[in-house]
Parts: sequence; C-alpha cells; structure tokens
Amino acid sequence: MYIKEICLEGFKSYATRTVVPGFDPFFNAITGLNGSGKSNILDSICFVLGITNLQQVRAANLQELVYKQGQAGITKATVSIIFDNSDRSRSPLGYEDHSEITVTRQIVVGGRNKYLINGKLAQPSQVQNLFHSVQLNVNNPHFLIMQGRITKVLNMKPPEILSMLEEAAGTRMYETKKEFALKTLEKKQSKVDEINKLLDQEILPALEKLRKERMQYMQWANGNAELDRLKRFCVAFEYVQAERIRDSAVGEVERVKAKITEIDNGAERTKVEIQDMETNISKLTADKEATMGGEVKTLSDEVDLLSKNLVQEVSVLNSKEDTLKGEKENAEKLIQNIEDLRQSIEEKAIAVQKCEEGAADLKKRVEDLSKSLEEHEKEYQAVLAGKSSGNEDKCLEDQLGDAKVAVGAAETELKQLKTKISHCEKELGEKTCQLMSKREEAVDVENELNSRRKDVGKIKIELESLPYKEGQMEALQKDRASELELIQKLKDGVRDLSAQLANVQFTYHDPVKNFDRSKVKGVVAKLIKVKDSSTMTALEVTAGGKLFNVVVDTENTGKQLLQNGDLRRRVTIIPLNKIQPNTVPPRVQQAAIGLVGKENAKLALSLVGYDKELESAMEYVFGATFVCKTTDAAKEVAFNREIRTPSVTLEGDIFQPSGLLTGGSRRGGGDLLRQLHDLAESESKLSVHQKRLSEIEAKMADLLPLQKKFMDLKAQLELKVHDLSLFQNRAEKNEHHKLAEMVKSIEQELQEAKSAVQEKEILYEKHVSTVLELEKSIREHDNNREGRLKDLERKIKATKARMQSASKDLKGHENERERIVMEREAVIQEQASLESQLASLRTQINNVNLEVEEQMAKMKECDSQISSILKEQQKLQQKLSEIKLERKKLENEVKQMEMEQKDCSTKVDKLIEKHAWIATERQLFGRGGTDYDFASRDPHKAREELDKLQAEQSGLEKRVNKKVMAMFEKAEDEYNDLMSKKNTVENDKSKIKKTIEELDEKKKETLKVTWVKVNNDFGSIFSTLLPGTMAKLEPPEGSSVLDGLEVCVAFGGVWKQSLSELSGGQRSLLALSLILALLLFKPAPLYILDEVDAALDLSHTQNIGRMIKAHFPHSQFIVVSLKEGMFNNANVLFRTKFVDGVSTVQRTVASKPSR
Repeated sequence: MYIKEICLEGFKSYATRTVVPGFDPFFNAITGLNGSGKSNILDSICFVLGITNLQQVRAANLQELVYKQGQAGITKATVSIIFDNSDRSRSPLGYEDHSEITVTRQIVVGGRNKYLINGKLAQPSQVQNLFHSVQLNVNNPHFLIMQGRITKVLNMKPPEILSMLEEAAGTRMYETKKEFALKTLEKKQSKVDEINKLLDQEILPALEKLRKERMQYMQWANGNAELDRLKRFCVAFEYVQAERIRDSAVGEVERVKAKITEIDNGAERTKVEIQDMETNISKLTADKEATMGGEVKTLSDEVDLLSKNLVQEVSVLNSKEDTLKGEKENAEKLIQNIEDLRQSIEEKAIAVQKCEEGAADLKKRVEDLSKSLEEHEKEYQAVLAGKSSGNEDKCLEDQLGDAKVAVGAAETELKQLKTKISHCEKELGEKTCQLMSKREEAVDVENELNSRRKDVGKIKIELESLPYKEGQMEALQKDRASELELIQKLKDGVRDLSAQLANVQFTYHDPVKNFDRSKVKGVVAKLIKVKDSSTMTALEVTAGGKLFNVVVDTENTGKQLLQNGDLRRRVTIIPLNKIQPNTVPPRVQQAAIGLVGKENAKLALSLVGYDKELESAMEYVFGATFVCKTTDAAKEVAFNREIRTPSVTLEGDIFQPSGLLTGGSRRGGGDLLRQLHDLAESESKLSVHQKRLSEIEAKMADLLPLQKKFMDLKAQLELKVHDLSLFQNRAEKNEHHKLAEMVKSIEQELQEAKSAVQEKEILYEKHVSTVLELEKSIREHDNNREGRLKDLERKIKATKARMQSASKDLKGHENERERIVMEREAVIQEQASLESQLASLRTQINNVNLEVEEQMAKMKECDSQISSILKEQQKLQQKLSEIKLERKKLENEVKQMEMEQKDCSTKVDKLIEKHAWIATERQLFGRGGTDYDFASRDPHKAREELDKLQAEQSGLEKRVNKKVMAMFEKAEDEYNDLMSKKNTVENDKSKIKKTIEELDEKKKETLKVTWVKVNNDFGSIFSTLLPGTMAKLEPPEGSSVLDGLEVCVAFGGVWKQSLSELSGGQRSLLALSLILALLLFKPAPLYILDEVDAALDLSHTQNIGRMIKAHFPHSQFIVVSLKEGMFNNANVLFRTKFVDGVSTVQRTVASKPSR
C-alpha cells in the first residue's frame, strides 16, 4: 500500500483545492524555498493518519490547521489521500478487495471533526486500526521523521528507544491492546465492586422497605371500601337536594316577573309627568311672546297720543332734520379737516428737514473757510521762519545740511563695495585656476556617470522591448486557478451524476488478453441522444428495461463477457449481428399518420439519435412503438384495425392493441434520460474547460522563460539605478564639485556687489542733485520772500470776509426753521381738538347700544325660567332610566334563577350519568332502614365523616406505593440478575489475566529476536556510512532489555562515554543509521523524512539517497530536502512555491528512474 495522490483544500497554506498527483511508489522528494509549504504536505499526511500530538505538525489546536485560522472566509480544512492497494499481500486487514483506499479527514472551525473511508463516515478508532495493521502508528511513529526529529532520536531516554524497537517488532500494538485490556480489567473489577455496593446499599434495603410498604398498601385498600359507601350516601343526598331546588325555582321566577310588571307601570306614570313638563314649557314660551306683545301695544297707544300733536310738531321735526343733516355734514367736514391737517403736518416736517439740510451745508462751508484761513496763516508763519512751505518741519538750511551728510555716507558705501568687488574678482581667479586643474578628474567622473546612465537606459530599452508585461504571468495563474476550480466543480457534478446513474455504468474486466474494447458499444441509454426533451418520459416507458441492455458487436463477444468479464450485476446483451429488429412497416406508419396526423403520432425510433452501426439494436428497442401527443391519438393508433400497434403518450400511459392499458402517476418520469442528457452536457463543458486550461498552461510555459528574463532584467535595472544613485552622491562630494560650488558662490556674490554699486551710484547722484536744488531754493527764497508775504496777507483778508457772510446766512436759516416748527405744533393742537369732538359723537352712539342690551336682558330672564323647567324634566328622565335599570336587574335575576334551575337539572343528569347506581337505587333514597336513610343519619355529619376519611385516605395514599406488589417482584428479579452478572464478570477477569500472561512471554521472545537483528543492522549501516566506526544498542547498566535501550558508539575501537562528543553531522548519521536499521527489520509501506540531511555535507547526502534506493525496494519514501544530493536521486520531485499568499505544487519526473 502506498500513497498515490493527495488533495488539500483549506489546509494551512493551501487555501484553494490543490491536488498533488502522481506519487512514485518508491522514492519521492519535495523541495522549495523556506515557508513555501513543503512540510505542510507532510503535515497533511500526518493529519489524515490521525495524529493527536499537534505539536508534531506545528499547531496548538485544530483551528490553526485551517487556512489563516478561518479569518479569510475559509472555515474548514479537508485532506484526502488515495492509497494504491493493488498488492493484496500488503493490504490492511479487511480491505484486501479494494484496489484503492481513499481516506479523508475534515475539520470545521467551531464545528465537528470527521473521517471518511472510501466516501463513508468512519470512527477515528476504525481509521487508526486500518493504519496500525500496516505498521503506520502516527502517534508513536518510527516511519515519520519530522524537522529536528533526527537529533531527538539520540536524546531519547532508554524506554523511548525501546518503544521504537517495539514498533518495529509489531509488539507496540500489543502494548496498546494490553493497556486497553488492563483498563477493561479495572472496569470489570469496578463493576464487581459496584454490584456488591449496589446489593449492600440499595437492593437488600429496598427489598425490606418494599415488604413494609406492602402491609401499608393492604390497610389502604380496606379503607377504600368504607370510603365508597360514604360517598354513595352523600351523592344520594346531593341528588335529592338538587331535585328539590329544581322544582321550587319555577314559582320564584313567576314572582319576580310580577314585580317587573309593576315596575313597567311606574315607568308609564313617569312618562306622563314628562309630557306635562313639556306642555308647561310651551306655555311659558307663549307667555313670553305675549308679554313682549303687550309692551308693543303700550308703545302704540303712546304713539296715538303723540300723533294728535303731530301736525304742531311737523315744523319742529323738519327743522330738527335739517339740523341733523347739518351735523352730519359738519362731521364729514371735521373728518376732511383732520385729513388736511395731517397732510399739512407732513409738509411742515419736510420743510423743517430741508431747512436743517440747508443749515448743515452752511455749517460745512463755514468750516471749510476756517480751515483755509488756518492754512494761509500757517504758510505765512513758515515764510517768516525761512521754510519753503508750511508742511516742512525743518528750514531750508537744515535740509541742506542733512542732504550733504547723505552724500558723504553714499560715497563711503560706494568705496566699500568697489573694494569688495576687487577682492571677489581676485579670489574668483584663484578658485577658477584650481577648478581647471581638477578638470580631468571631473571629466572622468562625468564620463563614468554618463556611462552608468547609458547602462540604465539600455536595460530600460531592453525591458520595454521584451514581449512580456508585468503581472501577465500572475493573471494567467489566476485564470488557471479559476479554471481548475471550475473543472473541479464540473468533475464533482459529473461524479455526482455518475453516482446517480450507477445502473447505467457498465464495468467489466477484459475477458481475454489484449481484448479489443471497441467491440463493446455500451449501455443503450448512453448510446442514444433524445431529440426532443418533452418525449423523454415516453421514450423511457417505450424502452423499459431495454435501456439497461448492453450492445456488443457479436454473440462471441457477449459470451466472453458473461463468462470471463467478472461482471458485478446481471445484464442483458444485444449482439448486433444476431438481433432481429421488429419495426413497424412503412404502410402502417403511413396509416397512423393519415389517421391522427404526422405531428400527433411518431415512431419512437425517429425521436432518438444514434450511430449508423447501432441501427439494428435501436430498431429492436424503439422500432415497434408509436409516441403520441394526446390520449385520444394513442387510442386511435392502438385500437385501429389497420394499425394495431402499441402506443405511448407523452405522459407515459401505454395502450396495447390487446386492450391492456397502463398508466397513472409516474413521479420522476424521464429522469434517467434527463440525467444522461445533463451528464453529457457536463462532460462537454468539462472538456471545453480542460482544453482552455491546457491553453493557459501552454501560454504559461511559453511565458516562463520571458518572465524569468523579465525578472532578471528588472533586478539588474534596480541594481543599476541604485549604483547610479550612489555614484551621483559620491560625485557631488569630491573636490572638483566643491570648487565648482565655491566658484558659483563667489560669482553670485560678485554679481550682487556690482548691482549694489549701481544702486549706490544712482543714490549718490540723487543726493547731489538734492543738495544743488536746496541751494537754489535758498537763493530764490531770499529773493521772493517779501512778495509771498504780501500775497498771503491779501488771501487771509478775503477768506475772513467770506466767512462772516456765511455765518450771517446760517443764522437766517435757523430763524426760518424755528418759525416752521411753531406752525407745525399749532396744526397738531387743532387736530387733537377735532379728534375730541369725534370721540363725543361716538359716546352718544354707545349710549343707544346700552338701551338695546337692557332689552336683551329681559329676554334672557324668560330663557332662564325655561331652562329650570328643562332641568326638572332631565331629573324625571334620570328617574325613568333608574326604573329601567331596576327592571334590567330583575330580568337578570329571572335569568339567574332559570340558570340555577337549568344547572340543577344538569347536575341531576350528570349525577345519574356519573353514578349509574342512582337509577337502580333511586327509590331507596330517604327510605328508613336502608343505607340512604337521611332521617336516622345526619347527612351533614356524614359529609364531615366523608371528608375526614378522604383526608386520612389521601394522606395514606401519598405514603402508600400502589405499585408495591410489582416492584417487590421486580426487585427480587434484579437481585437474582445482579448475582448472575457478578459471577460472569469474575470468570471474564480470570480469562483476561491468563491471556495477558501468555502474551507477555511472547512479547519478550519477539523483542529479543528484534533487538539482535536491529543491533547487527545498526552497527553495519553506521560503519558503512562512516567507515572506522561501530555502533550498538545496549540496555543501561543494571537493567534488562525490557527496561530500555541506549545508543553506544565507538571510533577506532574506543567506545565513547557520551554522544555529546560527536559532531552534528556524526549525530545525524548515527540517528539515521538507527532509523534505517529499524526500517530494515520490518519495513512499513510508507516512510516520511523531513530535512534529515540538514547537518550533512553533499557526499553523505548522496550516500543516504543511494542507500534508500538500494535497501528499501518495497517501501515508499517521501523526503523533504533542500540539497540536490538527496532529491536528485528521487524518481519524482515536487517543487513548492508561495504565490499570492497561497502554496502551489509543481511535479517533475526524473528522466531515468532507477526502478
């Protein structure tokens, strides 16, 4: 048994589904950069083998085995290993008939951990037993040497080395079984102790307790009889009372109904009173209206009396009317006058504002004249003091002195700048000469710099001309990963569909050597292609079991398959050369078409596609049946005299010419052909994606050298650019560069000094011209002083005269403003008087309104009387409602009494129904001398006795165990059963102890034989790998082989006291020799070595590789190594890479495999 293929998904650095196929049966090597996922492949093998010590796979818990611990959206890790099990002599126990064994282990973050063997769930113990049977114990592995394990072998204590020897001898599994048996013994003993304890503490006390409870139960049963007698007496009395209440309730109902009638009469009287109230209200309303009418009559009488004097007063009335008219006109005029006055006030306000504005202009003019006067006087004083104008602080002589001082300062600064220029020119000349002397060195540096720049440019041009863009390979890798994922999904789909179509799969072994498999055409269902999906159900019904028939070329081929094909199920074979097709004649086909139409009836054979060579087989299966669209068409075709051919509807109903009909529900009809159609489509898509994957991989293979060249050029470019940057920094720090910088600085300083000289010369000339102008001004001032003074005096006089005129105009404006303000105040007073007159008129109008309100008060008094009567009416209404409420209560009492009567009737019926004895013993109720004599025995005392007895019985019932009789029998049975079990356990214990003693003796003998053989091989291998040395395994001083073994080594015949005297390489060779000696004794099917050559040189590494190939021809080695001396000896080499945070694997086959 050896590893054939490993599939990882979500395990450690293998985030996506990664298949590692094509393991060599003998020697495989894995190499790659650090951290690329080499050891993770070995960890996945240990994971599937069921390792429990997670430190050996560099993890603290199972969650750390999931890619990024489940933080990247991947929440489970799955590893599947396919083992080749074709060699039955080395198969695990119970799996000799399986050519392949697939073991899968899956963990889910925060979920379960499960195993699968050949796709079926399995227990961890089942998986461990499978691997233990072929010497693969991952929890005490001699076949597994992980990183750093080599030196740990030498650091092992004697018992640990002995355990390795036990693993090689095969006795380690016995130790595990022995430990399990000892634990079983302990459990058996604990079971015996538990039985004894159970007997002493529970069973025997329980039996005694149950005996006492049985006595209480008998006492309780006797009390129940007396309780039943008392219950019957009380129930009889309750029955008689209920009948009496039922009969008396009828008279009470009649009495309450009479009272309800009396209440109804009182309600009628109240309604009459309410009607009287309404009549009174109507009367009061009429009186109110009559009273108002009397007042009107009195007024009319007064009018009659006054009418007699009407003529005399007509003239007076006319005059009054004229007066009233005049008053109205006056009122209107008052209102008009008020409006005119308001408008006049506004005009006066505008005039006041204009006067104020004119006064402001005059004030401003006066202020301007006063300022002008001050300026003239100031200039006059300045001329008197010898200044050119009044704004100057100094006189002309002082200004001339300041200007001469400025000329002297400018001249001094100019001389200093010229001195500085001469110094800079001299220093510039010296530095320029020094710079020219370093010119050759600078030219060399510049040439070197240009050369380096050209190199950088050349690499850039070469990089740009390369037909490869950065990221192109990564994009292809991404496409490849997505295609792989799609292909895997399609494969899973094909696998699922194939599993569902297991009956259609025809598998066989070649019946003869070099058998031509093209003779077997396949199952009928897979050889056809349905043209119209709606006819699938009909075609499946038409073919029936023939869909699963196998088509072959001749009967001889079929005979060979049946005899020597090792077929797994019974099959029917159709030989193409012998089968007799039974097709519908063309005449009958034409008749069917003429009867129901071409579209309604088609021959089943015409609805499927097939190869020409299969025609006879297809005619045999589909040639004798019509497929019809409707039931009516199928009937016509089947039962017509000229046609009489079987027909099938699209729903799968069959019509036979004999009259036989088959139909009904066909759940899943046509699923077989539909699934085959889906399978064909999935396989077609799979081939398309596989072709695309091949194209992508071909592109990647073509781009691989370009990518390598691109990466090399890119690295060269980065190196050249870095060198150029460093050289530029050095060039800037040499002496020539510093001199150039100094010359540049001096030139700049010289230029600044020359520009400053020009500015100072301009300033010097400006100061000189100022001195000349001041001297000229002094001369002119002396000549014109008298004329200017006279002119200024004249201007001062004129300004004073204009100022006096403006002040006079300002006073006139202020007088005009005061007059207008007084007129405005008079108009305001007149407006106030008119408004007071208007207010008096409004007061008269208010008096008239008050008289109207008095009349309204009289109206309200009548209304109040009406409202008081309405209140009395409401009280009567309330009384009426109370009467109605009382009537409602009485009605409820009637209903309640009727309910009581009904309840009593129901109670009587229920008592009769509940107690059947009432009907037979009713005539005895209340009769003297019977059990129901209510006169001789007080029913109430009987009820009290019943309650008391019930309380006693209920208390006793709580203590009484009603199931005590059955429990007592059960307890006795348990006691007998436990005694039987105790005897059985004692016998099992003695048998296990005897077996352990026998196996211990066999273990000692086997270990001694193993020790001798491994010791010899250990010394031989170590002396071969390291000539001139010896090695052996010896028990520690004062101990036996069964206590442990330790490693001893000798150089040149001298035995070393301690292994610490050996070098790292010697210790590694010693550990490897011990491991190889153990492997030689009883080779396991699989060995895993993880960087065992880390401390060895090339020659020793090659020797180990050759020794593995020479001495272990029947075992599979999987070696992780970084040295060519090791993996060059491998038949298959796997290279791991870490791309975009995910590990990938690439397989390489050796050109000349040694086996």
